[in-house]
Amino acid sequence: MTSISTTGGGRVDPNAERRLGNPSDTKWSEIDKTRLYLIGTGLYSFLTVALHPLTVIKIRKQVGVTTPELPTSIISSSESLIKSNIHQYYRGLGVVISLAIPTRIIYISVLESSRERIESNAREIILNPPASIAKYNNQLQSLLPFITPFSGGVAGGLAAVSSQMIVVPMDVISQKQMVMNDSTYKHRGSALHVVKSVVANDGWSGIYRGFGLSLFTSLPAGSIWWATYAGCKDQMNAVQNTAFDSIPALGQQGIIQVSSAFSAALAASILTQPLDTIKTRLQVKGGASKVSSKSAMVVSVFKELTASSGLSGMYQGLLPRVTHMGVWGSILSAAFEYLKVVSRKDYNA
Repeated sequence: MTSISTTGGGRVDPNAERRLGNPSDTKWSEIDKTRLYLIGTGLYSFLTVALHPLTVIKIRKQVGVTTPELPTSIISSSESLIKSNIHQYYRGLGVVISLAIPTRIIYISVLESSRERIESNAREIILNPPASIAKYNNQLQSLLPFITPFSGGVAGGLAAVSSQMIVVPMDVISQKQMVMNDSTYKHRGSALHVVKSVVANDGWSGIYRGFGLSLFTSLPAGSIWWATYAGCKDQMNAVQNTAFDSIPALGQQGIIQVSSAFSAALAASILTQPLDTIKTRLQVKGGASKVSSKSAMVVSVFKELTASSGLSGMYQGLLPRVTHMGVWGSILSAAFEYLKVVSRKDYNA
């Protein structure tokens, strides 16, 4: 069993266990941010283009739009993708690409800086508790395995919330483009036309329709995703040498990344899908004309969905969302771990 190192003054180094447990871990303070963002922007844009059709399918299912151009089932959508106009599946992509870049910079910066700080402070408290709680040292030591998922969950929630000022307008504009029929999109489908239409009908606040619900959705979704991902990855790394000893190291990491990402996607999607469905309906269709308060609008959408489809209506678009989050998360998280290494300030040293 590996012992935890101490500092020169005899105090336990709160980061020693983390470094020993994961030698390839790179601190946020050790990263060249410019290099990370330049390489990451290219990778993120590529993934956005590749996975955008899944977003279009999910949005149309949640809103209840069923057209010959974009069928609602994944299988028929895949077959139709070859036969129909591929541009149907890329509506709203320009808005997403242009606004997602600054969003991602904010998200990653908040995620990594806060996760590092939270984890470091938590380990410091547990390994070197203040006198007032020192008598609970044994109980505190038992919390060590939960630090990684805890710090990941809190940081993920903070990152998701901090990026909503850009995410919500991006969603409102792009989603309206996604659900337009051919005729409407041809004449009034540009981002500028959509913005003018929203402002004319709802004022500038219409650009931020569903902002409160988006915050309420992104906080648990981000927290659940990163807590589950970090926890699964931590546990699988712990048994890596015994459970996967016959698999090459690269294959082991691949299994861990994909398994952790899809576990996180499944947990986050199932637990937050009802909120995401209501948010999407509000942003695309708006609330009932006779409903004034925001809470009443949410209730109105909930009643509409459950009346037509039962509680299953709250889970419309679940499969595309799980697939999108799983594929996106597994590829992006693996790439991001690699990017953090090659973006180290001393990488070429």
